[in-house]
Amino acid sequence: MFDGEQIKYLVKKEHTPVGFARESLFYYRNFYQLSINDEFSSTFSSDDCFYFFYVTAGSLFVTLESEVFTLTKNDLLVVKKNVQIKLSSSQCEMYTCAFDGKIAPDYINVIVDKNHAGRSIVDFSNIVMFFVRLKELTMYDVQNDVYISLNLEAILVEIYARKYYGMEIENPQNYAIIQALFYVEQNISKKITLGDISEFVGYSIYHFSRLFKKEVGMPPYEYITRFRLDLAKHYLITTQKPIKDIAYECGYQNAINFYTLFKKNVGMSPKQFRNKNYKSEVKL
Repeated sequence: MFDGEQIKYLVKKEHTPVGFARESLFYYRNFYQLSINDEFSSTFSSDDCFYFFYVTAGSLFVTLESEVFTLTKNDLLVVKKNVQIKLSSSQCEMYTCAFDGKIAPDYINVIVDKNHAGRSIVDFSNIVMFFVRLKELTMYDVQNDVYISLNLEAILVEIYARKYYGMEIENPQNYAIIQALFYVEQNISKKITLGDISEFVGYSIYHFSRLFKKEVGMPPYEYITRFRLDLAKHYLITTQKPIKDIAYECGYQNAINFYTLFKKNVGMSPKQFRNKNYKSEVKL
């Protein structure tokens, strides 16, 4: 489980299915709704369960094997079995569910590409109802395994439908912001200009800047700076990569500039931050 003063549990339920539930249905091993309110990191293995991570507020960085995923509000991450998971956050609210089931591997095999350990789905607000319902079901003394199974499969069905049937973009402006955030994540190690992002989403620089600040709550350059620093913190507390390499991977071609900016924003040097927050592997 997640441990530490930074963690506040709203729901913390573990379950051992037996009989028909284990043999024929979808079931959960643990279901958590939690809040992270300070620098936190954890490293563990998914072992013999699949995992859902669904963020309802804030942001979460997750490394699966060598691939880094960034989750913000309404984003979902699905993780395969026997995968090393490294996560970090300074402020986040989320649902976490370890689950399995008779045909769960069939869903995962078509949802998650063969050469990847997980799959993320952005802006997936329409599935939050199933997590809320699971939360309600887990709080009963007697577990209704059938209803639990229905809700777990409903989430998998929605993911499958999103992947293979696509979705209608009801608000093209919101979609443009999602595309902009994706562009930043995919190009974070490079120099990113406002013109590059605006061209990528098909808006003028002026219109895009106003829309981005309205939807995200900050100007694009401020978001990029925060994203780079948060990614650097994730690497510092979940890996032993040299600090100079981390600076380059986060888009700082000058390591001295990285040190200066990091200390100015975080209040300590990258090395001090790593020594204070690095965590060894733990079990969930």
